[in-house]
Amino acid sequence: MAEIEGFGDLSDISPTDFAKLVKTAPKEVFEQVLGDPEARTTVLDEVFNRMTTLYKGSKSTKAVLHWKILDKPGGGYDLYETVLDGTECTVNKDGENEARATISLNGVEFLKLASGNASPPVQFMTGKIKIKGDLGFAAGLASLFNIPKA
Repeated sequence: MAEIEGFGDLSDISPTDFAKLVKTAPKEVFEQVLGDPEARTTVLDEVFNRMTTLYKGSKSTKAVLHWKILDKPGGGYDLYETVLDGTECTVNKDGENEARATISLNGVEFLKLASGNASPPVQFMTGKIKIKGDLGFAAGLASLFNIPKA
C-alpha cells in the first residue's frame, strides 16, 4: 500500500493505532487525505477491508448495508456495500444488493465512526449521519463489530 502523508502506510497500522491516529490528526490531515482522490480511496478501502476481520456477527444476522461516503472530490459520493451473512462480512463497491439500511455521512465523520472516535447516536441526532431504511438495525450496528478504541 502506498504511504499516505499524515497517515503513513495503513497496512502497517493496527486498528487501535489507527483509532489513535484519527483521534489526534489535525483537521488539515483529514482535508488533505480525503481531498486527494487516490489517498481517499486507499484509506476508505483499507477501513472497509478491515471490517471483514472486525465483524463479530451471529448466525442469525443477515443484512446488506450501503455506505455513502459523501464529499467526494469532484462531487458525489463513494459507495461501499457490506453484506452481513451469519458470521461472515464481505465488502464490495458495486452496491448490487438491496440494502436493509443506507448510511450517509461525510468522510471525516465516517473515519471517526469506524475508529470509535464518535458516538453514533450523537452523530445521528446532530445530523452528521443520515439513515434510510431500517433505523433500528442501523442503531445496533456498533455491537456487531469489534470497533477499536483510541
